[in-house]
Amino acid sequence: MQEDIKACKEMGCDGVVIGMLNADGSIDMERSAVLKQMAGSMQVTFHRAFDRVNDPFVALEHIINLGCHRILTSGLKPTAIEGAELLKKLVEQAADRIIIMPGSGIRSENIESLASMTGAKAFHSSARHQLNSAMMFINQEMNERLEQVSLDGKEVLAIRKNLDHYSSNK
Repeated sequence: MQEDIKACKEMGCDGVVIGMLNADGSIDMERSAVLKQMAGSMQVTFHRAFDRVNDPFVALEHIINLGCHRILTSGLKPTAIEGAELLKKLVEQAADRIIIMPGSGIRSENIESLASMTGAKAFHSSARHQLNSAMMFINQEMNERLEQVSLDGKEVLAIRKNLDHYSSNK
């Protein structure tokens, strides 16, 4: 991660994503502080390692104390919709000191309800879809599926439209 941060700095990136835990499920404050310091003026997001913490409310305060700008989390569940109840509590506890950014399973069909349920204002979606390979011949001995994952531009626009709709009706 240190090398990644150095490379991002050299390339003029706006931000980096970090996340380190101790074996007991607490935030690794010592090593995370080194990464945050290395990031300098870049925005720092604490990634979904957060979803493996032993106490999300204590972890939230530690990440705020580190000076991170946002936390990417699904609310300690496989998807943000499943973790919506905890996400709401985290948004409330954060009280605009840090951005709680729900991620995992966010699509155009659930973005409005997730925004309403959690009070979150920033969201992460891969907005991807799988495309079948154009290969007509498939070597069965390889025992593989020939697919590619691609960004679904229509899904991105639909997410944006639905989130804008939610915001304008709030």
